[in-house]
Amino acid sequence: MRKYLYILIAGLALIFGCGSDSGEIIGPSNGDGFGDGGDPIGIGGSTARFTIHGDFLYIVNDSELKAIDIADADDPILASTTDIGRGIETIYGYKGNLFIGSQFGMQIFTIGSKGEPIYRSEFTHQTACDPVIANDKYAYVTIRSGLGCNNFSFEANQLIVLDITDLNNPFAVHQEQMINPRGLTFFKGDLFVGEGENGLKQYSLDDPANPALKEFHTDIAANDMIGLENTMIVTRNEGIFQFGCVDDEILLLSPIR
Repeated sequence: MRKYLYILIAGLALIFGCGSDSGEIIGPSNGDGFGDGGDPIGIGGSTARFTIHGDFLYIVNDSELKAIDIADADDPILASTTDIGRGIETIYGYKGNLFIGSQFGMQIFTIGSKGEPIYRSEFTHQTACDPVIANDKYAYVTIRSGLGCNNFSFEANQLIVLDITDLNNPFAVHQEQMINPRGLTFFKGDLFVGEGENGLKQYSLDDPANPALKEFHTDIAANDMIGLENTMIVTRNEGIFQFGCVDDEILLLSPIR
């Protein structure tokens, strides 16, 4: 029964998900490592507003983090509601932690033994839109200016790398000026950052604290991405597209319309 609940949630998220840009992927955050050794429950883009961990579904709205017990898919129960400020936009789950992006910064919560979110820390930045993804040591954040982001400053458009080795004390180790960045993902060992209609940037993570630009794919418009094992799903204003990697070249496989 639970799989049908996940399908229903995913469908609703595509309709009611966050983001002012059309074509953003809204769904469960990356399951890689988030299922505590189990099968990934769902994989979604960096602009997701919900994620699943164990028997709990975690959802963010503009100001709250909600934990819903879905152990019984026929009778989901709201377990808790946590006020986490305002301007909340995204949630990303990784290895029992929740990374929450807002227009004012990134918050980190750890999931307790009973599924309860436990506040750990926060990194603040200037007001801007803020997707986030993470791995064992670093969180990668894009901040973007624009009408829906309450910021019209060119300086707001940045890629920020945060050291999260100590979850209680995240700090910036790298910042890079961008054009107008949106979502981001890991794929084939690299970091990909969507620049909307401007294209898709590909960064080497040989030095994960200092991503190095490998290629700017100006022919691939991208709002958000999901990096899978052999394909990368890209959304943009025209729809959803699948890309593959052949001889280190990113190639279009098919549109999903």
